[in-house]
Amino acid sequence: MSAWIEAQAQLKPVSDMDQLPTSKQVAFAEKLARIKRRAVPDECFRDKGLMSKWIDGNK
Repeated sequence: MSAWIEAQAQLKPVSDMDQLPTSKQVAFAEKLARIKRRAVPDECFRDKGLMSKWIDGNK
């Protein structure tokens, strides 16, 4: 039974919403951007991983 559950979990399609950055990420990135007088790249608003990397590089 556990093997079937694990197989089903792996088949779950990733929705577009799962890839978007969280509202907390966006708010923090915008705060950093204001402090550093930079713009957050548009692609960061479409990918959680890119947003995380941008935040880490601009702390």
